[in-house]
Amino acid sequence: MKWTRSELLHGDQTVFFDEDVDLDDSVFASNSGISGVADVHADGSGSLDANGDMFICDLHVEGVMICPDSITGEEIEVPFETESQEVYSFIESDEDGVRVVTDEVIDLLPAVIDDILLEVPLQVTVAAEGEYPEGDGWKVYSEAEYQESRKERLDPRLAKLKQFNEDEQ
Repeated sequence: MKWTRSELLHGDQTVFFDEDVDLDDSVFASNSGISGVADVHADGSGSLDANGDMFICDLHVEGVMICPDSITGEEIEVPFETESQEVYSFIESDEDGVRVVTDEVIDLLPAVIDDILLEVPLQVTVAAEGEYPEGDGWKVYSEAEYQESRKERLDPRLAKLKQFNEDEQ
């Protein structure tokens, strides 16, 4: 998924691609929400504009990301699928979302990695509500259980007021 500007200018200015992508897990080392990916596939097409200064690419990426379970911490597989339009410029550009091409080589791999990182879920779990972990003196509560326990607690700032109301009756 790399092309040089001269290849595009001298050949067909539109390219089609349909490839499996192999990404090393170290690519995602700085992101705690993802450990790695598997079965990543990218396809789409791209073409030069009329001046030959911009390359516009429609990109479709799908695969499976390996993410830590938000409750148990175990690694789970999360399927993903995303589409994006990437714009590459052979001249300097200050526009947002435009990737400036260096060395006259268009490389789609950074765009594929960015698309995957945008799909990383904030939280994901496969643990059923009754199967949350617990240990000696601690337990993981569901949101519903937490809200229920909050209803029964009395705000300490209002404890004296409640006692005053009971004394008056």
